[in-house]
Amino acid sequence: MKIIHIVSSLDVGGAERFVIDLAAEQLKSNNCSVNVLSMGCQGEPLEKEVKRFGIGLMHATAIGQLKIIFQDFDIVHVHSSYALLRVLLACTFLSTRVIYTRHNERVHTTLKWRMTYKLAQFKLHKMVFVADKARQNYLQVYPEFSRKSCTILNGVLPMVTEKLPSEKVRLAHVGRFVPLKAQHILIEALSLLSADHQESLSVSFYGTGDLMVKNQQLAANLIPNVEVNFKGFVTDRNEIYQQSDVLVVTSETEGLSLAILEALASGTPTIASNVGGNPELIEHEENGFLYPFSSSQELADCIKVLCNDQVTYQKFSQKSLHKFSQFFAMHICADNYNKTYK
Repeated sequence: MKIIHIVSSLDVGGAERFVIDLAAEQLKSNNCSVNVLSMGCQGEPLEKEVKRFGIGLMHATAIGQLKIIFQDFDIVHVHSSYALLRVLLACTFLSTRVIYTRHNERVHTTLKWRMTYKLAQFKLHKMVFVADKARQNYLQVYPEFSRKSCTILNGVLPMVTEKLPSEKVRLAHVGRFVPLKAQHILIEALSLLSADHQESLSVSFYGTGDLMVKNQQLAANLIPNVEVNFKGFVTDRNEIYQQSDVLVVTSETEGLSLAILEALASGTPTIASNVGGNPELIEHEENGFLYPFSSSQELADCIKVLCNDQVTYQKFSQKSLHKFSQFFAMHICADNYNKTYK
């Protein structure tokens, strides 16, 4: 089977990392050849990861180019709404099967998208959702896709579980500095802690984006007693989670968060906003905490518990590893996609 995965770019992001992990797992099959096609610029951060796994890498954007490329593949697997229309048009007269994975929970309803999905009705083999809630929300608007749609939970490759030593409790936030990631909520929550609590913590933000400077200024003003690090792009996930004791997710919306999946795989307890697919990964008070989106006070309360209660911390860590191995290991995800391709 010849598979090509389509992404809008190879900037650091959850969907892009997932595609690389999935392609790497698929390469282990003797009857699979796997490539990744990026519609972004050459030289993007995750290209090195693609090449490190020995995955073929291509770049193209024009429909004519895509049509020529797709002729050589059995499966064209799209992971970006940005790329979907061009892929559908390029595959119109090809026998190639097109799979579309939606990595977020927002439902497009503009005229452009209604026309795109009308074409998708005829050309898509399957539309895959990464969380049941996202599929339910979508089918309320587009019930005609009920037979063509399914849910496949994302997975990640195994990760290092040992933590490097530290005198402080290390919080981590992983994600681009864009409005829906809402990093400012974590900063506001930390400002509600006592000075003693603040001095016992460090927080590291992994990612870049237009709102990074604004968050740097907010941190300087609100939490001068907290050690704050803005790490930028870090492509080595083990480097992130070996230096992180707790993952904090503050997003307004999520599909199935790859950052949380990585935390599960590394045994890192997570505090996450109760949105999107997060409750499918985090069971409140079992392997982490869920709190209402934008509630800085409830987030602060959860942080205090994990800083002070080692029994709860160890319980969350062990149950996170168990949940990963049972449901979110990449070989499980890859097997489910293989069934869907066929």
